[in-house]
Parts: sequence; C-alpha cells; structure tokens
Amino acid sequence: MNMEDIFPCKKPFLFVDEIIEMKYLEYSKGKKTVKGDEFWVEAQLPNDPIFPGVLLLETMAQIGSLILKGSDQEKPNAYLSEVEKLKLIKKVIPGNEVIVEGTFIDSTGYFVKIRTKAFVQGIKVAEAEITYLTRDKLGGR
Repeated sequence: MNMEDIFPCKKPFLFVDEIIEMKYLEYSKGKKTVKGDEFWVEAQLPNDPIFPGVLLLETMAQIGSLILKGSDQEKPNAYLSEVEKLKLIKKVIPGNEVIVEGTFIDSTGYFVKIRTKAFVQGIKVAEAEITYLTRDKLGGR
C-alpha cells in the first residue's frame, strides 16, 4: 500500500511507512522506521542524530489522523489544531522502528481529540493528546 495514496502530505514530510490497524473514530496504529539518510540527519546533532521531537509529533499526528479516515477512497480529513500533554520521554535514533497508537477521546463540532502514544521496542518514547480541526462535523459525536 502506497502511503502517498492515503495521506494528503507527500515525502519528505510523510512519516508513515505502514498502517497496521485502523478503525473509524476508535483506533489507529502505524509504523515509521527512522532511517539514517533522512533530510534532518546531517543537521540534527550530526555526530549523534536524534529524530527531532517535532517530527516525532508529526508522525504521531499523521498516524492518529487515520482514526478520521472513513473509507478506503478518502484521505484523513483533518488539520492539526492543538497539542496537549506532549511528553518526549526517550530519544529516537536512526534504525529505530516507531509504532504509534491513536485512541479516540472526544469530538465537539469540527474538533476531534485523539490520544497518541509512540513506542520503540515496546517502550513508550512519547505521548500527546492531539486535537484536529476537521472539514466536516462528525454527526453528533
């Protein structure tokens, strides 16, 4: 499955390699393998590259947005609106496989809140509550 067919953003700003699981307005799970040849590596602490926290957050937001993907034909229909309770717990480095899980929390009008957690080898490396602004209301949820 080509991720560029699923997400509205394109490389090099697409940070999802694989969708593991997703259920509309309930749950999402995806994977990103951090590679040593990505655009940020040479500039982000060149002798000790660490996947930038803002890019880890973007990875979490992209995988979390899959909760809003209602059919195979549509792309996630939302924009990042707010980030709360962000914790970057452990560093992520090239060679790490990051698994992100998203869980639906709540929606009000055009806003949807999703809890995201990122793991490397089963150890939590980051978490955040992400609010998305959707183009459409979510039918009374």
